Amino acid sequence: MFENTFLMSFIGFFIILTPLVFIHELGHYFAAIKSGVKVESFSIGFGPELIGFNDKNSTRWKFSLIPLGGYVKMKGELVNVSSASINREDENNTFLNASLLSRIFIVISGPIANLILGLILITSIYVFNGRYITPPIVDEVIVSQPAMVAGMQSGDKVVSINNIKINDFTEIKKIVEENPLELLLFKVLRNDSLIFLNIIPNNYFDTKSKENIGRIGVKASSSILKKLSILQAIELGFYDSIQMTFEWLRGLKSLISIDVDKKDILGPIGIAKISGSSLDAGLFSVLFLMAVLSINLGLINLLPIPALDGGYLVLFIYELFFRKPLPNSIQVFLLKFGFIFLISVMLIITAFDLGF
Repeated sequence: MFENTFLMSFIGFFIILTPLVFIHELGHYFAAIKSGVKVESFSIGFGPELIGFNDKNSTRWKFSLIPLGGYVKMKGELVNVSSASINREDENNTFLNASLLSRIFIVISGPIANLILGLILITSIYVFNGRYITPPIVDEVIVSQPAMVAGMQSGDKVVSINNIKINDFTEIKKIVEENPLELLLFKVLRNDSLIFLNIIPNNYFDTKSKENIGRIGVKASSSILKKLSILQAIELGFYDSIQMTFEWLRGLKSLISIDVDKKDILGPIGIAKISGSSLDAGLFSVLFLMAVLSINLGLINLLPIPALDGGYLVLFIYELFFRKPLPNSIQVFLLKFGFIFLISVMLIITAFDLGF
């Protein structure tokens, strides 16, 4: 298989990131066309053009030198300007003269396209490859911990907890963690016989989440690959996509509170490294990484930061409520601040990638 060299990392980064950027910008593109706004150019990457062509609508489709993102350039500016600066004969196909709801639709369509792509990829993986699950079977019981004290043994299969059906070991972990010092009734299958165990989880302070969580002292058995029906794949695809979203939000909370290890933050170099590794792991590993990054890309772009899609949404929501846009000078200032902020964050994260 491939050796994970710098070249393979770069190739993996390009193979994985390019489709995600393309789908994101395609969301903006189709929304703009649907709204009657002319798209002047569609670029994968920034900087000087490497190769491109014009379509029948005079839109320039191109690859640019720096493959870190992309953009769709629409006629008109993305900040409000005086009507005198826009040619009256062209006003019907410019971004700023589209209706407010159309502008919101255009801006939000990119992130939504990424979220939908992530869901489709995850569901497709589950349909064609299956989903790794950890059976609710206890592999090891730790001495002197609540599970052992209550009589749980290695090999026990947890059927339910407090009459809640258990299908996966992660469900055991979730219920136990949410109920420290609370009595839990475990229904367990042992040697074809059902037994009931009363277990009170210990109260454990988790340094990562900074919260008190429950622990009973058991370890899971190995994960297995389970084939799913289409309906199961769709259901679990939705579920796992939502879980990834919540996990991302928890990570964002930790990042904002500066309560995160810099080793847990991935920038362009870190993503390139795991992209190269995923090539070596096979097609489904590549697709799963694409799904995770696509969901992350969609959520990041919804952040209310000027220069991101979420920043434009804030401006449009302001206009919706106050019936007028923010003054042009303020919009320009916010956009400049947003660009400087994003570049600064990118430089800091890249420094973390490099081990500083």
